Amino acid sequence: MLRVLDCFTQQHDYRLVLLAFGVCALGSYGAITLLNHVRVAQGRSRWGWLAATAVASGFSVWATHFIAMLAFSPNGPTGYDLVLTLLSLVAAIAMTGFAYSTAIDGGLRMRALAGALVGGGIATMHYTGMAAFHVAGFIVWDETLVAASIALGCGLGAAALVVGAGNTTLLQRLQGALLLTLAIFGLHFTAMGAASIVRDPTIIVAGSAIPPGWMAVGVAIAGFAILTLTLVGVGLDRRDRRRTAAFVRDIAAARQAEEQQNLLIAELDHRVKNVLARVVVIAQRSRESSSSMDQFLDVLDGRIQSMANTHALLSRGRWKGVYLADLVRRELEPCIGVCEATAEGPEVLLPEEATQALAMVLHELVTNSAKYGALSAPCGRVCVHWGCRSNGSSQSVLTIQWQEIGGPSVRAPTRCGYGTSVICDLIPYELGGTVDIDYRTDGVQCRIEFPLEKAACHDRPTAISGSTYPIPPDPRSQAAASR
Repeated sequence: MLRVLDCFTQQHDYRLVLLAFGVCALGSYGAITLLNHVRVAQGRSRWGWLAATAVASGFSVWATHFIAMLAFSPNGPTGYDLVLTLLSLVAAIAMTGFAYSTAIDGGLRMRALAGALVGGGIATMHYTGMAAFHVAGFIVWDETLVAASIALGCGLGAAALVVGAGNTTLLQRLQGALLLTLAIFGLHFTAMGAASIVRDPTIIVAGSAIPPGWMAVGVAIAGFAILTLTLVGVGLDRRDRRRTAAFVRDIAAARQAEEQQNLLIAELDHRVKNVLARVVVIAQRSRESSSSMDQFLDVLDGRIQSMANTHALLSRGRWKGVYLADLVRRELEPCIGVCEATAEGPEVLLPEEATQALAMVLHELVTNSAKYGALSAPCGRVCVHWGCRSNGSSQSVLTIQWQEIGGPSVRAPTRCGYGTSVICDLIPYELGGTVDIDYRTDGVQCRIEFPLEKAACHDRPTAISGSTYPIPPDPRSQAAASR
């Protein structure tokens, strides 16, 4: 250990050592980042990115070694054998590339083995590069420190890939790059401590050896390659993170859309079943109270048309509710222009259940009035008034007053048909309200009350009248009312 420390502190230029460390760290991060990209690449592109990873890692090891060798200051002339120098670079690229190819699809053990192979590649490059180092003398190696340097490189290399390779976070990639940098640096300086240069004046540095100045040019080219590959790796990493974030957002949006679709399908199924069940009941009860097929078809058509109108209002409001004025206006449409019909009251937003039930009641009131009441006479008129009052809790009570004026003399029905049962029983059954109908001789009066959320009632008044708001009546409904 003292020999390693003495070699590091006494025989190296600190500035170049720091440069070597920076280049090594940059290249190591580029290699780890590119390796993680290789794991998600498919097809032929995977081998291309694997080659880029091997080049980034090999150049990182090679450049670190030779920058550190430029920082090394032995006495006397030095040089580098061209063939062995290039061979050391090829060895670093080939061995680290082979190591990374075993790590891209492997688990924890395979990544550890691949990291140890990376350490072997670092050692091969270093000792081949030292063989290329020419000095006026020869090198004596401490076998213990040589073995320690190889073990240090393999151990830290294994830790680097265990931590930094795989589906890792940015912090884990940074930790893996740091461990790989320490593997390269630790092996190099431990191995340099194992080397002792023995001067021999009979040994002359060959003139064909590459001088340190030219090696500086080669190292600069290697550094540029490392920088380029590292920037590519960083760019790919950022792109992958954006793609991953976009993919996660798309998956979440698709899942939310699917849940919404399932909810809408379930809601549609529920509503269709309710409508069909209501149509079946209406058809059965209408048939029971009809004396002929023509009458049955006429009554059934009117009731189903009323349901369709109500559905249109709810659909227009996206099933969030219907304003009472709009509902009354729609039910009185066949009569406005033929007879006088007015309606007034505050702005009230009815929920879906109240809209459907009240629409059926209003339809039966209009139908009965058109057949027997005020709407059957030219001078008859219908007035609809409503208002809200508090019941002392979180709810209000909606009161609707139906009054017929100017029609023929009214008599209470001798039997209760389906229309009357709808008027009297539907509101109490579905909305928990009350209905009070009075067959007065001068015109039918009907009082409807049921609870409603306070938020549904507003103080803004609204009014409808046949003279102020002329509405073209539905010809089919107008003909039915005239009969």
